[in-house]
Amino acid sequence: MWDWLRGKSGPTAPPRGVVVDAGIPNQERVAELPLPEALFVLHYNGFAKLPENAELRQLLLNTARNGDFLRDLPRVSARRLEESAALQSRFGIELETVVQFFKVLHSEITRRMYIDAARKREDVAGLQFTLRDPAGADAEVCAIAEANPYDLGVGTYPFTHIPENPHPGTENPFIIRIVMKKDLA
Repeated sequence: MWDWLRGKSGPTAPPRGVVVDAGIPNQERVAELPLPEALFVLHYNGFAKLPENAELRQLLLNTARNGDFLRDLPRVSARRLEESAALQSRFGIELETVVQFFKVLHSEITRRMYIDAARKREDVAGLQFTLRDPAGADAEVCAIAEANPYDLGVGTYPFTHIPENPHPGTENPFIIRIVMKKDLA
């Protein structure tokens, strides 16, 4: 099996002392990542540190959709794009700005892949949203993590009502955990 995280094939053994199985089956490397253009544009416009330029948008979108994006992580992806497309000289964009934007996209893509994998599991009641940084969270984000609108538990939502990041252009503020039906009994 191809290990998309490590970029090699063969049997993969979980590292010792690390929680690897978060309830998601092993993923095979994909050629294109789940990043619809409308979602990309929403985050691009929300980020507000990048110029309005169709060519730049397309370069960033293509990079973020490439299957290597998850393995390479935001910084390596930004460096590679800078080397191949000369973002600084062509568009006046600093490398750190691209890294920050790629962190937003990376968190969104991994979030969506996690949710899609969780949907395929049997006996899953929903997903629980907790805060990555409770001290820095605003009222809108706290409301999502503290609500119990579906009687599944605090911050827990069925797959039909998964909340989105309320602040496009920023890294997703939530940690997501699978809630099994047996845990609700």
